[in-house]
Amino acid sequence: MERNRFIEFQRTRDFSEKLNTTFSFVTQNYKSLFRCMMFIAGPPVLVASLLLSSFIGDFFRITMGAARDPDGVRTFFQGANFWIQLVLMLIFMVVSYVAVISTSNNYMIEYSEKKSTAIDVNAVWIRVRDTLGMYSMTTFLFGMLSILVYILMLVPFFILGNISPFLIFFAVIFLIVGVFYIFVAASLIYPIRAFEKKSFLDALVRSFFLIRSKWWSTFALIFILSLLVGIISNIFSIPAFILQALSGLHEAKSNNFNAPAGILGTLIFVLNALAYITQLLLYLLPNIGLSFQYFNLVELKEAKGLLRQIDTFGQAPAAPNPEEHY
Repeated sequence: MERNRFIEFQRTRDFSEKLNTTFSFVTQNYKSLFRCMMFIAGPPVLVASLLLSSFIGDFFRITMGAARDPDGVRTFFQGANFWIQLVLMLIFMVVSYVAVISTSNNYMIEYSEKKSTAIDVNAVWIRVRDTLGMYSMTTFLFGMLSILVYILMLVPFFILGNISPFLIFFAVIFLIVGVFYIFVAASLIYPIRAFEKKSFLDALVRSFFLIRSKWWSTFALIFILSLLVGIISNIFSIPAFILQALSGLHEAKSNNFNAPAGILGTLIFVLNALAYITQLLLYLLPNIGLSFQYFNLVELKEAKGLLRQIDTFGQAPAAPNPEEHY
């Protein structure tokens, strides 16, 4: 089985094999992979989770008291503290996302080159440090592209809406389908930039080329792995939401809207933080799955792995390193 030996990236895999290989890769590398994630991506993820948890608590408290104190709500949203907290939260969420993607992809590159699970954190960190600008720029440009696509998709929405209110339904369907199609078609940008070192535009074009005729399988892979991440992260977020709601209902009866205090407030804060940490760190599952989809599509359309095997046919295989564990 693949989990007990080196996992070859450049090969074709059917849908179930891609899922199995994704979990096999994580299972095989969980010690060194999560060590890299915690040391490299852990700090920004932790800061982002604390900021997010604090923001959720403040937002929930102020909205629960909106009916009793509308002036307090207006003051909260217009205050400098709200905007500073919001901006810092968004910045660290983006930084933590970039750190997770960069660590995951650079770990896979290190694994592919070393052909071992004995991956050193410093080696991955050097790769992350050298590619942090590239991943940050990719995330920024992808965000701008998403906004542009959304704006362009709104054009037929308004045109059809002006013709007839009945056509708004079809405009909404067109908007949803268009956004989903483009998002999935562009989903291989990160693996392409990581493994082929192409520019953003070249990676975007190549992603559309590779996914052409394989859109549904790519969508299904993203959906299943993302659904799994959402279910696991909700183990923490659902109890936090229930406790927050119960606390809000209790305070509504007493007309006293304050942040939950004592053990309850701490528990809600910790559960919200754990939900975000779990969700972000587990995002490496869809990312790794997309990487295997990338290699699968490259092999299907260009047979690079097969060509490399033909080029090395008849050559003696390199002796394995006795210190490496497969």
